[in-house]
Amino acid sequence: MNETRNTTADADTSPPRQREDVGRISNPSGLHERTDWKSVLHPPRVPRLRVGLMIAAIVLAAWMLLLPGGPRREEAAQAQEVKPAAPLTELGIVEEVRKKTDKALDYLESKQIKEGAEAGSWSTNQAFNGLTLLAFMSAGHVPGRGKYGDIIEKGVVKPGVLTRGKKYMLSKAQPTGYVSSGTMYEHGLATLALAEMYGMDPDPDLEDKLRKAIELIVKCQSPAGGWRYSPAPVDQDMSVTVMQIVALRAANNAGIPVPEKTFQNAVRYVQSCATGPKGPGFGYAGAGAGPQTTPAGILSLQLLGHPEDERLPASLDYLTALPVAWPGGAQYFFYHHYYAIQATYQAGGKYWNGWHPKVRELLLSKQGPDGSWDVPPGSSEAGLVQPNKVYPTAMATLILNIYLHYLPAYQR
Repeated sequence: MNETRNTTADADTSPPRQREDVGRISNPSGLHERTDWKSVLHPPRVPRLRVGLMIAAIVLAAWMLLLPGGPRREEAAQAQEVKPAAPLTELGIVEEVRKKTDKALDYLESKQIKEGAEAGSWSTNQAFNGLTLLAFMSAGHVPGRGKYGDIIEKGVVKPGVLTRGKKYMLSKAQPTGYVSSGTMYEHGLATLALAEMYGMDPDPDLEDKLRKAIELIVKCQSPAGGWRYSPAPVDQDMSVTVMQIVALRAANNAGIPVPEKTFQNAVRYVQSCATGPKGPGFGYAGAGAGPQTTPAGILSLQLLGHPEDERLPASLDYLTALPVAWPGGAQYFFYHHYYAIQATYQAGGKYWNGWHPKVRELLLSKQGPDGSWDVPPGSSEAGLVQPNKVYPTAMATLILNIYLHYLPAYQR
């Protein structure tokens, strides 16, 4: 894919930290969001760069015509008749991503169970259901409205994708607040989906169950400041901890209170997993560095209000030096890239500039004709790919849709 690139290494081409009213972009769901499409990929200096390049090209062409061995006027005229394809603009990149992820959402809609006791679900695993609901919301779709919204047929309201999904997930919430058929990782993803949905749909039942889900996360924090797979405050690891942090931050953004002490203890635990006081990298259950846990640790500190933590620069250098490949990259490919794209986006500058084009082009090239994604050959995530391919398809959609930044949890 051709695109205009800024050659200044440290220029920050990611969206501004404070959204500005630069234009309102509508989407099929009917939701409007303030979005500065240019700033997603390039800084304001790019048009000036383009003009400079155009002038340089004109001067070079004229100079070549004056050289003794330069092309003749007839040849130059013939060459002008061949019009090369225009470079893909910033808006063009966003539209290409939207086209691909819209196809993915059509695929996911077709796989949702529409009738029976499991209506509204894609899986009995609430993590997969949460990820899929987030995928729709990441494109700006909201419950009850738009392309995937509720419809009326013969006077009867037929619920849309998000309405069905919300109803199903709320039906699985236990009196304790636990929204999971197994682990806290599942609960964290389900809670994140409910928190993001609550920001769009202030349903009293949704609010009540979201509050209980958040209270459970707070109660299950270990003395060290992290979380583990069981809903009990006894142990911790980075994999489960990062998901609770993202869920807590999303709920807090939506107006659900979270004790400051909970965040402070989480900061302490995440910092303890760094290889040293200046990094690089974060480990799984203690000091170390790994391709999955390093972006998880980076994003955790960023979301917890420590984007300037001295452990992060070396950790970001470590992360962005990892290969982006299919196969040959991270063994837990989608888990790694789900957190890595957010961590580099939050960091901005050279980290975002160097990372996101490689990830974007790789994922766009691997989408299947039906709109779905699989996992790379030999991936450790192979066991997560059910026949409906919900996990890789929802994850790829979320990774790509960071360009649209509709979900508050994924914004700066």
